[in-house]
This record gives sequence, structure tokens and C-alpha cells, in this order.
Amino acid sequence: MSQRLSKKDYALWIISILAMCFIFLAVGNFGNLTALSSASPISLAEKSLFRITYIAASGVFGIFMGSLIFLALRFREKSEIITQRKTDYTAIGLGVAIVTGIALVWFSLPYLSPNLPLVLQFNTGILLSMAMFLLFALTIVLYKEYYKE
Repeated sequence: MSQRLSKKDYALWIISILAMCFIFLAVGNFGNLTALSSASPISLAEKSLFRITYIAASGVFGIFMGSLIFLALRFREKSEIITQRKTDYTAIGLGVAIVTGIALVWFSLPYLSPNLPLVLQFNTGILLSMAMFLLFALTIVLYKEYYKE
């Protein structure tokens, strides 16, 4: 594999940076701070300062994560040995991840209100903890499948 980057590589690198920047902005509601809902001059100034800071942080995040993802995929070590696999855990893992994600979102939607009683907050924490445990187990299975010793 050539160590030089082609024009296609640079284009993919920029696309990955822009995608990570957009994802960061979308997760943070594009820097709109809804906690400061009053229209006082001080809160409006804080909102604009937060938005500027958030957009700048999305640029830094986009450059870092986009570059990290691109370089990890572009310069990964490719094995020359072809082994036969008995079971493809990728299909199993992808199905489990999709079903788990849909179930997590479905069960979490009623609990996303800011006026939650403590019991509902506890239940939400339990649901998220179970989902994280399942994601951890899925990661271990995929790791063991692709990085056999």
C-alpha cells in the first residue's frame, strides 16, 4: 500500500472532518442553549458566547475525530493470511446493536422530560446501564472474532 495520499484520500479526509463536525453540532442543537430561555440582555449575551464557543469546539472536534477515523481506516494493517471463518459475528452484532438501539430509544422516550421524579430517573439509569453492558458485550464478541491470536 502506498503511503502517499491521493486526491481521493484528501477528499475522504475532508468529508470525514465535516461529518464529525456536523454530528457534534447536531448533538448539541447547533449551539442553541435552551437553558437560558429568558430574553434579558445578559442571558442573550451568554447565549451568543456559548454558541460561538460551541461552534469553535465543533471545529476542533471535527478535525480531531475526522482525522482519527480517516487515518485509522486508511493506514490500518491488512493481513495477508486469509482464514476461513465459521461464523460471521458482524451480522449478528449489527442486528443486536440495531435492535438494542431501537429498544433503548423506545423505552427512554417517556423519561426524557426535565420534570422527572427520582424513581423514573433511576429506571432510566438502569435502562441505560443495561444498554451499555450489552454494547460492551457486543464489543468483546467482535474483538474476539477479528483479533484472534
